[in-house]
Amino acid sequence: MCGIFCIYFSDASRLVEQDLVLSATNEMRHRGPDDEGVYISGNIGLGHRRLSIIDLASGHQPMFNEDGQIALVYNGEIYNHLEIREILVKKGHIFRTKSDTEVIIHAYEEWGVESVHKFNGMFAFALWDARKRSLWVVRDRLGIKPLYYHWDSHIFLCSSEIKPLLKTGFLKAEGNERVLDAYLSLGYVPAPETMFKGIRKLRPGHFLHVKGCHLEEREYWDFADPEPSTTSFEEAKLQIAQLLKDSVKKRLMSDVPLGVFLSGGLDSSAVVAMMSDLVNEPINTFTVGYDNESGVSEENYARIVAERFETRHHVFQLEPDDFFSSINTMVHYAEEPIVESAAIALYHIAKSARNSAIVLLSGEGSDEVFAGYLLYQFMNQLESLQRIVPPPLWQIFSPLRPLIPKMKYRKYFDWLLLPLKRRYQGTSSYLTESLRKEIYTPDFLQSKGDYLQETFSSHFDRVGHQSDVINKMLYVDTKTWLVDDLLLKADKMTMAASVELRVPFLDHRLVELAASLPSSFKSRNSNGKYILKSIMDDRLPREIVHRKKMGFPVPTKNWFSGALFLLIREQILDGRALPWVSTKAIRKIVKQHQNRSQDHSKLIMTLLVLTFWQEHYGVTP
Repeated sequence: MCGIFCIYFSDASRLVEQDLVLSATNEMRHRGPDDEGVYISGNIGLGHRRLSIIDLASGHQPMFNEDGQIALVYNGEIYNHLEIREILVKKGHIFRTKSDTEVIIHAYEEWGVESVHKFNGMFAFALWDARKRSLWVVRDRLGIKPLYYHWDSHIFLCSSEIKPLLKTGFLKAEGNERVLDAYLSLGYVPAPETMFKGIRKLRPGHFLHVKGCHLEEREYWDFADPEPSTTSFEEAKLQIAQLLKDSVKKRLMSDVPLGVFLSGGLDSSAVVAMMSDLVNEPINTFTVGYDNESGVSEENYARIVAERFETRHHVFQLEPDDFFSSINTMVHYAEEPIVESAAIALYHIAKSARNSAIVLLSGEGSDEVFAGYLLYQFMNQLESLQRIVPPPLWQIFSPLRPLIPKMKYRKYFDWLLLPLKRRYQGTSSYLTESLRKEIYTPDFLQSKGDYLQETFSSHFDRVGHQSDVINKMLYVDTKTWLVDDLLLKADKMTMAASVELRVPFLDHRLVELAASLPSSFKSRNSNGKYILKSIMDDRLPREIVHRKKMGFPVPTKNWFSGALFLLIREQILDGRALPWVSTKAIRKIVKQHQNRSQDHSKLIMTLLVLTFWQEHYGVTP
C-alpha cells in the first residue's frame, strides 16, 4: 500500500524538477513510511511512497521494464498477480521480483491498456510509456483506492491525495462553491468534483490517457447492465458463499501480519468466520467501545464473535474529548470534508492496531452489494404507494407540511412528491428542497446550482431500463455514497496510521454476481442482506446474524447535546464561517438538539466539519 504522485508538462521542453516531486510525495509519507522513490525524465516526473506488504526486499518504486522505457508508480494490490505472472512467463516475459507491481508492467507490455481487465484488486497507478510519450492513469473498478488529478492543458497532476497537488504551488486551496449544496445535503461530495476548485476525482472503473496537450477519460468497467441470473435462491447462496470465501482467501496475501476490523455486525463477523477457515493461527480482531453508551456501543457483540472464533481481541475506548480533538485530524487526512463520525473511531482503531497488524480486512461494501439499509425497503414502499396515489395528488396536502414538527418527517413528506430519480440520493441524504429553503440563505438558495441532481440523475439514467427498484438504488449508492464517502473514509483513515485496509465484499466478481440477482434474494419482508444472512445462519450466533443494524455508530447524538455542546455551539455559530446557512436556522437547530426535541447530530456534524475544513486549509468562505 502506497502513495503515488505524477506531474506532466504538455510542453516537452519544460523540465520537471526533482525537488518538486520529492516535496509533493513527502506530503503523504504516512501512506508509505518504508521507502520512497522518484523518476524524472524531461517533462515527466513520478514519485512514490511505499508501505511494504509484498516482496519486502525488492518492490522499490518507481519500477521499470527491462529497457527502462516503461515506468510505473502504483498503489494497491493485484490479488491474482500470481496467475497473471504464470501466463506472462509462458509468453516469454522475464521477472526480476516477486511483486505484483512488476506484473502490471509486463501485462501492459503484452496487452496494452486492455490489461486492466485482467486485474482483480484495488489499485491506482500511473504508467509512463517513454516510447509513445504517453501517460496511462488508472483507478480500480470500485474506487477502493483514491486518485485525484488536475489538468489545464499545460500541466497534468495526479496523486493518491490532495495535499501533494497543493504542495506543487500550481494550485491553491480554493473552495468549490459549485458542490457546496451537495456536501451540505449528503455529507460528502460525489465524483468527479471535489470541494477544492480545480481538483477532480478519477471515477471508479475509469482511466485517463495523457499525451501532448490532450487528455482522454474512458470507462473500462461498469455493472449497470448485468445479464439477469436465472439461478435459484439455493444455487445463488452456494455461488455467493464460494465467491466470498475465495475473495477473503485472496485478501490474505501478505508478507506482514493481518487482522480484521470487527464491529460485531454481520459483515465483519462474516469475514472473521470465513477467515477462520483459511488460517491456522488466532486472528487479530479490533473494535471500538464507548463507556456509558450501552445503546450505541457494539463492543459486546464484537466480543461474542471474538469468543466464538477464539481471536486475539483488542478494544479501543473512544471518549468525547478524544472525538472532538480528532476532528481536525480527520479533516487533515481525509482532505475532502466528509461527515463520517465513524472515521474518527476508525483512525484510532487503526493506530492501535498498527502494533499487531499492518493489513486489516473489513466488511465495507456489503450493504451496497446485498441491500443492507432499511431505506431501500422504505423507498420501495414509497414506489408502491405512489402507484396508488400519484405524486401530484399528494400536493393537495402541501399546506399541512409546516405543521409537521420534525425535520426528518418533513423530509419523508417531500419524498412523497417526487419520483425515485429525484428523491433518492443515498442513505446519507439529509436535505430536501423545502428543507433547504429553511436552512440556506436566500442568495445561496438561488445560486447553488444543480450539481447534486445532475450527478444522481446521470447514474439513474444508466439503470433506467431496469425494473427492479432496489437494484437501481444499489447501483447508484455504489457509484456515489460507497466510493466517495465510505471507501474514502476507509482508505484515508487507515493509511493515516500506515495500515492497509482490504474489503472482500467488493471483489468485482462478487459485485457483478450480486447485481445479476433479483432484489428479492437480497431484501425480503423488510429483511436486508437476506441471502447473506441465510449463508451465515449456521456459521454465526443468531444474535449477530439477526440483530438490528447499527453501522459502526458513534454516540454524537448524546455528546452534541451533553459533553460537547458548548464546543460545537462555539464552533458553528459564527455566521462568518458559514455564510451560506441562515444563522437563525443554526441557532434553532442547536437549541432543538440541546433540549433533545430533535436529533440534528448529522447536520451539526456537517457544519462542524465544514468549519474545521475551512480553517485547516485556509479556505475563505
